[in-house]
Amino acid sequence: MKYWLTPLVVTLFIVSTLFLATAYSPRDVSLTDMYNEPNYESIARYLMSTRKRSCIRRGGSCDHRPGDCCFSSSCRCNLWGTNCRCQRVGLFQKWGK
Repeated sequence: MKYWLTPLVVTLFIVSTLFLATAYSPRDVSLTDMYNEPNYESIARYLMSTRKRSCIRRGGSCDHRPGDCCFSSSCRCNLWGTNCRCQRVGLFQKWGK
């Protein structure tokens, strides 16, 4: 019994591997349907959603765009204009606005 069980298990393993390795091809979708004109409405909707941007919280790096940092924070850089971070608004910056 042991001698015929091992080849049976190996054969079932090979058959299942070959079955799972075959490409999936749905019958109801033809190749011409996949390459039709793109749906411009869904593309426009996707592009509009990518323009939305949340604010950067304190400590996050920013790039000096207006409204980039969250409320009561401003984008501050070092002396050479690099390493910009969102930091708490200073006392005189609050008075100026």
